[in-house]
Amino acid sequence: MKVKLQEIATLTQGAYISRVETSENDEESIQLDLLTLKEFNETLGTSYRMTHEKAQTVYVIKYKITKNLLTSDCKLIVHLLTQKAATLPKKYAGRIIPTNFVAVELTKNTDLAFIEWYFNEHPSIRKQIDLGKQGTVISSLSIANLRELEMDLPPLEVQKKIGRIALLKRKKSHLVTERKSLEELLIHHQLLKILEETK
Repeated sequence: MKVKLQEIATLTQGAYISRVETSENDEESIQLDLLTLKEFNETLGTSYRMTHEKAQTVYVIKYKITKNLLTSDCKLIVHLLTQKAATLPKKYAGRIIPTNFVAVELTKNTDLAFIEWYFNEHPSIRKQIDLGKQGTVISSLSIANLRELEMDLPPLEVQKKIGRIALLKRKKSHLVTERKSLEELLIHHQLLKILEETK
């Protein structure tokens, strides 16, 4: 069944932080962590050059921050510059979504993990994204183009099966990366130990 993304989801562009930000002393303010590319890339298992970047917090006017501008593990988050999508884990829930991201909340009978996989890896979507950004200086996806993306949805059971496999694949990739990192650390310490023993 062919559908446009806007037919199966509500899309909300992130907040312009300068419009909602206030000072710590404002009685109407609340302190929130900001969603950054670091958390987004970590979720996808992509390396990020500033891995030790501190969490960014901002004071915002409470009544200007609606639920749809906050992250949750039930939303798909799309980064407009990298044109990638991720379902963030619970540890990143409640962060304010800035304007370079779009929150996608599915409204129809669809599987979140499947839609994430479809968006990131299906050739049809990747082709539509490439066509949508032609002729632009900065390779960025617009929310208008995002809404118009066409998807060929299989039955829900098939979506769930593909979604589960995609999640397992990503989990395996994370574990392989972690194992490699630990092995390198172990070898490093063993080499230092050998060096120390020769003194």
